Amino acid sequence: MSNFIVYSIVTSLVLTAVLNILPLLFPDAAAKVQKKIEENARHAVEQHEDADRPRVKVFFPWKAMLIGSIVLTVLVNVIGFLAR
Repeated sequence: MSNFIVYSIVTSLVLTAVLNILPLLFPDAAAKVQKKIEENARHAVEQHEDADRPRVKVFFPWKAMLIGSIVLTVLVNVIGFLAR
């Protein structure tokens, strides 16, 4: 059980470091994301004003779910391999 706590703390530290280093490696990414969000918001407002379009829009993030599933599967297998 203590190994799990150690692995959790180490993983937390590594993820924190990665999330703090990524913006330094890709400084223009924040501006690109902001422009994309503004563009999507503008597009949503334009669609909302169009009376011919349906009011309900179904969003199913299948690509993100697939990528997340693959990443989590690999991560669980690596952790299981290292725990042996």
